[in-house]
Amino acid sequence: MTTSLAPRPACSDCDLQAGLVDVEIARARLLADVHPVRGVELVSLSAAARRVLANPVLATSDMPPFDRAAVDGYGVGGPGPGPFQVVGYLPAGAGGLPRVGAGEAVRLLTGAAVPEGVWAVAMQEGCRVDPHSGVASPTLLQDANIRRRGEDFQAGEAVLEAGTRLDPRHLALLAAVGVGDVAVRRRPRVAVPSAGDKLLEPGMPHAPGAIHDSNRPMLAALLRGMGVEILGLGLLPDRRSDIAAALERASGCDAIVASGGVFGSEADHLLGALHDAGGHGSWCAVALKPGKPLVFGGIGTARCLFLPGNLVAALVSGILFGRPLVARLTGAVDGGLKSLPARLASGWDRKPGREEFAPAMVGPDLVVEHISKPGSARLMPLVAADG
Repeated sequence: MTTSLAPRPACSDCDLQAGLVDVEIARARLLADVHPVRGVELVSLSAAARRVLANPVLATSDMPPFDRAAVDGYGVGGPGPGPFQVVGYLPAGAGGLPRVGAGEAVRLLTGAAVPEGVWAVAMQEGCRVDPHSGVASPTLLQDANIRRRGEDFQAGEAVLEAGTRLDPRHLALLAAVGVGDVAVRRRPRVAVPSAGDKLLEPGMPHAPGAIHDSNRPMLAALLRGMGVEILGLGLLPDRRSDIAAALERASGCDAIVASGGVFGSEADHLLGALHDAGGHGSWCAVALKPGKPLVFGGIGTARCLFLPGNLVAALVSGILFGRPLVARLTGAVDGGLKSLPARLASGWDRKPGREEFAPAMVGPDLVVEHISKPGSARLMPLVAADG
């Protein structure tokens, strides 16, 4: 892994500005030689959500496989208005009828096969039905309300590409083409520890000077949603030897994403412990607020990404760096962030030099109201934010 990042400065915060690395450059260095994990699994469609396709999927038949009625109504044998003599009834799933001739109509329900000779399907709301004279319809364009065979896709066509992260839309498509079991990439194994003596497991009683660890469940959920297997290393104490032993235990994973203990104080041991355990890595000052200090490295088969301990900084860094790292490991093609141009509802005073992120609420016409300052460790603005 490339380690030629900014060296760890030993100066004050103001001195750090001179050596800042742009977010895009830092991310490119992190991902420079990261490749998808090896291994393919065959899973049932019901277990395939969030997994990444290993191979392209080709349609085995046309979709729709036959001409289908798109609405409840009448398949008429001409453009209208009729009247047309009703010669049959065809619900979805029933067998076909003989050809419909001029002046004839057939009652069709949504999804039913459309017999030959049908000019168009008239919606029942627009028809007048007389038991003696038949059905009268409005004037129709040819093929109105008919889904023609193969209009969605045709047999042999690639409907999903390798690297697609499967969501409910994709599962519906796979089911429609008759796929019951799907070949997906092996799930990367990602260890997510937290470091710090001040941390308590969620649910433990409060203790003087201690806080509950909220970073680990947050980061685990962020990455688990990308289809990885999360392995717990638990809370790591502020003892370099213990951290080194934990990192060595996790060296057979595909990635280790930790938070806390990266800035370089006498209590920040992650980078030193990584070296002690036989790994490699370097400290990086990113032009980012919040989330300036990061450690990139590796040990064994595991890529290492160590994030700041501040909760908002850990979340921002997890989104900007953790998710792309995991996306690359899964082989997914959707690892990038999506953004929209918007307008601030009010001004924002900021110092130049760092890309800033803050929780915000997105209103009508993409007018954005920021609800917290960048770097704030407050939780409630995060919960209230939708951007």
